[in-house]
Amino acid sequence: MAHGPVSPARSAAHRVLVALERRPERFEEVLRRESARAQLDGRDAGLLWELASGVTKRRRSLDSVIAALSHYPVRSMPAEVLAALRLGVYQLLFLDRVPVHAAVAESVDLAKQSGSGGAGLVNAVLRRAAEQGRTIFERAAGATGTEGTSVRFSYPPWLVDALVAEWGDERAVALLAQGNEVPERCLRVNTLVASVPEVAAALGEDGIAAAAAPLPRDSSYFSERSPWPQALLYEGPAIERSRAFRDGLVTPQSRAAQLVSVAAAGGVGEGAAIADLCAAPGAKTTHLAALLTPSRLLAVDSDPQRAEQLRSTLNRMRVQDAEVLAADSTRLPGDLDGSFDLVLVDAPCSGLGTMAARPDLRWRRRPGDIARLAERQRALLDRAVVLTRPGGRIVYAVCTMTRHETVDVVAAVIQRTGVELEDLGGAFPTLRDERMGGTLLTFPPRDRTSGFFVACMRRH
Repeated sequence: MAHGPVSPARSAAHRVLVALERRPERFEEVLRRESARAQLDGRDAGLLWELASGVTKRRRSLDSVIAALSHYPVRSMPAEVLAALRLGVYQLLFLDRVPVHAAVAESVDLAKQSGSGGAGLVNAVLRRAAEQGRTIFERAAGATGTEGTSVRFSYPPWLVDALVAEWGDERAVALLAQGNEVPERCLRVNTLVASVPEVAAALGEDGIAAAAAPLPRDSSYFSERSPWPQALLYEGPAIERSRAFRDGLVTPQSRAAQLVSVAAAGGVGEGAAIADLCAAPGAKTTHLAALLTPSRLLAVDSDPQRAEQLRSTLNRMRVQDAEVLAADSTRLPGDLDGSFDLVLVDAPCSGLGTMAARPDLRWRRRPGDIARLAERQRALLDRAVVLTRPGGRIVYAVCTMTRHETVDVVAAVIQRTGVELEDLGGAFPTLRDERMGGTLLTFPPRDRTSGFFVACMRRH
C-alpha cells in the first residue's frame, strides 16, 4: 500500500509512549521533551496531546483488544511494537475521523522505523482490529463487575473498587468517564499586572480566544459573585507560548485550583502574613499575593528542584519580596511558630481529582498510597496549626476526593488541636461537600473542572 511519511505528531506520540513503557517518567515531562524535539505547534501539538494522552489513558482498553488478536503476549512485546499497536488500535476504536488505512499504515511504518522487527505483527493485528476490534472491546467492557468496568473505562481494578466503595456505582462511573475526557483549558489572570479584559485582548493578539468561566449550576448565590473571578477558559495554541504567559499576565490553573485561594482569602485582610507550606510550582502562592497584598509571604517546598521552579514562577508573575525556602514544612524552625495570619496546606495527595489532565496518574498510583499520603497530610496540618497565630486561619486543600485524605484528615486535626472549622459551605453553597458541610468539594462530572477539597479552620 502506497502512503506518505508518518506525521510528525504521530512519530512524537510513538516516542512518548515508548519512553513511558521503558522508564517511570511523568507523562507531562516526556510530552514536553518530545514536543520540543519535534518542534510541534498549533494543530500538530494538539494531535500529539490527543494521541499520547488518549493512548495512555486507554491502555487497559487497548490491551484487551491486542491480547485477543495476537498470539504474542502483550507484556512480552518490545516497547516500540506495543506503542505502535496501541496507537493504531486507539485510532481505530476511539478516533472515528482517522481513516482505517491511515491508522494501519502509519503504525506499521512506526514499527519499521524503530527497527524492532515487529512490523508484520503490527500489520496483522491492526487489520484484524479494523474488522473485529470494536466487537472484542464491547464484549470485554460489557462483562459484569469490576473487570468489565475496568476495561470499559481503562482503570486498574483496585481503583475502580475504591471509587465505587467511596461514591457508589453511579457517581463512580461518572468519575471514571470524566477522567477520559479532555480537561478544561483554564488560566488565571494575574491582577497584579493586568485586568481580565486587558488579558483577554492580549491573548486575542496571539490567536487565543478566551472567555469568562461559567458559574456553578443552579446557584442564585453566584448570580452576582463568581468563585473564580480571574478565570478564563481558552481555545487555541498552548498558553505557555503566548506573550501574555511570558510577561506574567496569566498562568494555567483550573477553576477548582483557583477556588482554593479565593476561599482562603475570604476571611483574611490585606497585609496579612501568609505561609504556603507546599508551594511549588507557585500558582496558589502567586494567587494569594494578588488577592491579599501580604506583608509577608513565605513559600516552602521540600524538593530543591521544585523550589527553584517556584522561584521562577514568582519572578514571572512579578511577586515581590516573597521568601522561598527549600525545606520539610513539618520541620520548620520554632521561631516561626504563631507568626502567620494565614497558612495554606495544599498537600501532596493521590491526585484523583486530576485524572483527566494527568493521563498516567491512574497507572502510577498504588493501593497503599492513600493511607501513606493521609499520614503526611495530618502531619502537615498539625504543623500548620502551630505556625498560625491565635485567631488566624488554616486552609487545607487536596486535588483528590477520597474520604481518607479529605474529611478524615480534617476531623482528626480538629479533634487533636481544637481548631474550629469555618463554614465555607455557607459561602459557596453549590460546592458544599455533603460529607462535612463546612467544607467544599468540586466534583469533576458535575462542575466540569478538576476535583478539589477545601477546608478552612480558625485557631483559637
